Amino acid sequence: MLEMLRTFLSGKRLIVIAILLAIPFVFFGSTSFGTTFTSYGTVNGEPVTQLDVNIASGQVTQRLQTIYGDDFTLEDLDESVSLELIKNEVINQKIMFSQAKDLGLSVSLKEAKKEVIQMDAFQGDQGFDQTIFESTIRANGWTPDDYFALMQESIALERMFGAMSSIAFPIQDNLDALASMLETSRDINFVKIDKKPLINSQDASMEEAEEFFNTNPFLFLSKEKRDFSYIVLTYEEFKDQVAIPENYIAEAYADYLKDANQLTQNRISHHMIEKGNYENEEAARSKISQDYQMLQSGEISFEDLVASSSEDLASKDNQGDLGLSSGDAFPQEFEEAILSMSLNETSQVIELEDSLHILKLTEILKPSIKTQAEMEKELKDELIDAEALALMQDNFLELESLVLEGGTLNDLAKFAKSPIQITGLQSADEVSINNFAAVSASELFDVDLKPNQIEIYESDNSYGFIVMTQAIQPAVQAFEDVVGIVMDEVRDQKANSLIDEFSKNAEKILVGELMLPSQAGFSKENFKSVKRFSSLLPPEVINEIFESALGETVSYEANNGDRYWAQSSNQIVPSADELGESVSRYEEFYNNLLNQQFNGFLDHSMKQNQKVRLQNLTAVN
Repeated sequence: MLEMLRTFLSGKRLIVIAILLAIPFVFFGSTSFGTTFTSYGTVNGEPVTQLDVNIASGQVTQRLQTIYGDDFTLEDLDESVSLELIKNEVINQKIMFSQAKDLGLSVSLKEAKKEVIQMDAFQGDQGFDQTIFESTIRANGWTPDDYFALMQESIALERMFGAMSSIAFPIQDNLDALASMLETSRDINFVKIDKKPLINSQDASMEEAEEFFNTNPFLFLSKEKRDFSYIVLTYEEFKDQVAIPENYIAEAYADYLKDANQLTQNRISHHMIEKGNYENEEAARSKISQDYQMLQSGEISFEDLVASSSEDLASKDNQGDLGLSSGDAFPQEFEEAILSMSLNETSQVIELEDSLHILKLTEILKPSIKTQAEMEKELKDELIDAEALALMQDNFLELESLVLEGGTLNDLAKFAKSPIQITGLQSADEVSINNFAAVSASELFDVDLKPNQIEIYESDNSYGFIVMTQAIQPAVQAFEDVVGIVMDEVRDQKANSLIDEFSKNAEKILVGELMLPSQAGFSKENFKSVKRFSSLLPPEVINEIFESALGETVSYEANNGDRYWAQSSNQIVPSADELGESVSRYEEFYNNLLNQQFNGFLDHSMKQNQKVRLQNLTAVN
């Protein structure tokens, strides 16, 4: 079975499988993958970390197991196949999260922490246990910040998929049924709680804030902070050391002219005789010899000859055109003949193994040639850039040797004549290394990074030698430093209590048996003849209402915390006559909108213009 699978997941079939597996979904766990990855690169400017790779491998494994059974692992595939699948998954996850951010579906750190607090895996005898939490995630190689960031992404993606599915109403094959469903209307009676004004209307005392703080200290942890000392080598620093050799410009310009001439493209057409169409090769040679004599005598034009008797059916109707070549697109015999031909000149008969040809040179495309004066600055810059990079690399090798010999950052700075720079204590979302973008915050805050040890980071045009000199772990902040945040939490808690209490009587208030509270944030409305795509209510609420039975109370909490309770009545389903021409309108809607926005959403809309730079995504033993 597995051998058959390996054969199946190869060549062109890999593309098919990759596409089938390209629809990502939220993954909250972790799965180990027995392959080490290096130099992951970026997607839309976001660094690809080991955590991203681990999650992607888990996603791919999970999907394949649904097809081939629980015993299936990525190790059952050829390494190149598994790497390609994981690479596609990483790209898709990053693009999806980027799309979620673009849609404004970001998740606050506070929301992520609240989600973590509720997770069963981190509960002790007294509820959430911080010791269990930290030991669990660190055993998996994550810092608390890593895990919170993962939760932020996961919740954001979950919300985006929820928003997408909220408007993905059932589509019937029958367009009449589709149009009828979309044109069906209901009267809607609903009660709404606007969360923000309700929160703002709540009082919060200092005593309440202190109690909340003491009960929920985990919500007020500071961020991990680290201090780094570093030196950076950039090729820009070595440009002044580059000397321009005598006669360099003249020699470089000569090379430029040579290269430019090699970029000349020639377009040819041909008249062809197929040897296999004749009794023997001599008969074929006799036929093309006659054709050649007719051309030479002017009895027939090349174009007319091709149209009347060329045996290359693919080019015959296009005057024998074979396209352009810069010297390597056509058979060698053709390319050699082109070199001796002038524009609009025909060749002598050219014989290949199975065919005979007469060529015509129909177009010569030469590149625009700049003068030496015009090229001088560009040529100098090319030399300076190349030599500066070489000098930088030479210095890097010397510094790398010093590191291996136990040299300190001071030793490196003295050799390189480069000042030591200091970041100061900074969190992961603050840290930056001047003139060196190649290192990401996730790398600098890696759980395995050792203090006072020189780490070397490389990019195409710079090198960084970085030492973590200090690390301060997250800790509960002083109450006075977060008192404003705690007050907001108290107000939020009170608002939630009011909402919970209101929900007990929401249905009675909805039908008029009880009065609506006069408090800020509470409102009641009635809308007539509402259709599925109405903007009067959020689309997810509209969808919930139309999926419920008439008279049934629907409760929904929006992403921003707003709450809705609604009932629908008086459903009006249009007749076929009433639908009239709207059916054809919905046919266009179905074909153009749904196909484009749903079937092609990930592959086209979301991936278009994405910047993917994954380098050296390879496996090593």
